[in-house]
Amino acid sequence: MFLACYLSTDKNMPKMNIVVTSSKQHKKPSLEEAFQAFNQVSQHLTDSYQQLEQQVVVLSEALKQSNSEKIQYLSDKDALASQLEGLIEAIPGALIVLDEQQKIVKVNACARHWFGNSLLGQQWSQLRSSILTYQGERTEQFVLHNGKTVALSMKALSGQSGQVVLLSDITHQQELTQQLEHKKKLADMGQFSASLAHQIRTPLASALLYASQLSSDTLNAEAQQKFSTKLLDRLRVLNSQVTDMLNYSHSGDFVKQPNKLTAFVHTLKDLYHGKKVYFDMGDFSEATTIHISHDALIGAISNLLDNALEASGSNNDVLCSIQVIEDNNLKIVVKDQGRGLSLEQQEKIFKPFYTDKTNGTGLGLAVVSNVVNAHKGRVKCESNIGVGTTMEVQLPVVISTHENNAERS
Repeated sequence: MFLACYLSTDKNMPKMNIVVTSSKQHKKPSLEEAFQAFNQVSQHLTDSYQQLEQQVVVLSEALKQSNSEKIQYLSDKDALASQLEGLIEAIPGALIVLDEQQKIVKVNACARHWFGNSLLGQQWSQLRSSILTYQGERTEQFVLHNGKTVALSMKALSGQSGQVVLLSDITHQQELTQQLEHKKKLADMGQFSASLAHQIRTPLASALLYASQLSSDTLNAEAQQKFSTKLLDRLRVLNSQVTDMLNYSHSGDFVKQPNKLTAFVHTLKDLYHGKKVYFDMGDFSEATTIHISHDALIGAISNLLDNALEASGSNNDVLCSIQVIEDNNLKIVVKDQGRGLSLEQQEKIFKPFYTDKTNGTGLGLAVVSNVVNAHKGRVKCESNIGVGTTMEVQLPVVISTHENNAERS
């Protein structure tokens, strides 16, 4: 027997097969044939090894390229993350990131500057209640402990749970807005001044006429009383017009002080003594104290009462209800049974210089709105044609309802 070997390849991988043959079937190979077979096997092995080397080189280059791309990607990602972090830190507002449990997980430099460095891990609801105070009626505006006015906005994080909170400082914008409103009102006052002389001339001429008649020796006591009443009425109209002009020019900037509610009510009653106004007082104590601008609020309620009396004519009474509700709210309602207002009129009555009267200035209800807003309150109108009008004012100005608290304030 002898061994015969030959080489076969499968997918470029060498494989040597050994065949055992019988000496009876084949002739004994010569040494040269065996050497040639060995050379063939060696050549195949060499070729296969070179192919493997080439494949290793190709794969190495591909791996090197892949690693280079991955390193560049990670480097770009780190650079982008660093850039985003820098942008977040540079945002001119307090940025607060919340997780799904509403806990603070990230803040920027402005938030740390405004609220301190111990924000992480706090509940947003607790922080919000401790640092933010509502500003007026706008629920998205707040005042911080340092006096800044900020606007709050919240948005859910895209693709993940949690929210981002942004507090933007709008103090300067508000100041500019207030200055603009004040300048607009001054411009309006210039427009109003042109017609003010005419509006004042009529009641002033009447007042002068009644005053001149009072000095006559021919008048009896009854006539003197009649002219005196008319003179006071004309002077009151003049005073009301001048007061409206001054209050409108204040831009809602009124000095407020503690006042006894009973004293405020007595002032109103004295002004309308002898007129068809019925006052309905709520259940409040003598010690009830309100924080108001006395003259401004008296002027505002007087405007409502004067309008109600004019609309009601001489046959109907006007109701003025004054109550303390919800502990700290003063509620004043003026109700008449006059001609009423259309929906179109109700939409315009609080705008400056709007009036449907031949001798009106159009500032009365605009002043009412200014005064109510200055006291952080609200005013609303309900009216029906032929039925009458109800004006309701609510002001959060009650600061004491008990005798001992009133004395301390």
